[in-house]
Amino acid sequence: MPTDLAATHAFRDNPIGFLANNMILPPNQNASNPPHSEHLGLLLLGQGEPVTGAWVARMGAADGPIVPLYQVVRAPVGEAYFRSYIADYYQGQTTFTTLGTNQHARFCFTANMNGCTFGIGSQAGPNSALIVSHGNAANAGGIVNLQPQLKAETRRMLQIQIQYARARDGHGVGGRVYEPEHYRIGNRMSVTFGHRTPGTLWAFHRIQYERVAGGTYVSYGVGPMLTNVIT
Repeated sequence: MPTDLAATHAFRDNPIGFLANNMILPPNQNASNPPHSEHLGLLLLGQGEPVTGAWVARMGAADGPIVPLYQVVRAPVGEAYFRSYIADYYQGQTTFTTLGTNQHARFCFTANMNGCTFGIGSQAGPNSALIVSHGNAANAGGIVNLQPQLKAETRRMLQIQIQYARARDGHGVGGRVYEPEHYRIGNRMSVTFGHRTPGTLWAFHRIQYERVAGGTYVSYGVGPMLTNVIT
């Protein structure tokens, strides 16, 4: 299906303003490819009252106002697009992505995060490159080898510790990490979204939403990311 021209351009020109009045689902995980920039666009999934089998998004609550719902997709050749990095994850690994100095790739997305750690390195200045990471240690050796009777919380704590250590090894002291403690709220999903305009540093935000029933989603909007400094 074709990407939505008006929505794709509106997001490209004012992403934060667009996200205040629309909901987007993140791009699908694409772990078969190394992290890189791609042509992405917005595919309209729903924009009105739900009918059987339809998609609908509401803002703030299950009975909140209905807003248009879009999926971030890889744009077919000839369709409307914006250029973006996708910071994919690989199970058991931490993947590093260089957000280059190419002014045309001004965005960065992750897939849904429900236990991963997103790391942010140091940026030398406006328009300079930045290294970010997406860590997933859910099936890392130290966790897989735990005795089955250990509590799930112990496994989660070890996963977070491994992800932090790998981010520290890659970004060094002074980098930042966006960890599960920052975004795990009930059943909400979190997506990391970054953008920049020429002459500025990368800015990162979190997009949060929840699927409450069938094709109904509740959007909790977009906001700045809270992070921990790597020590």
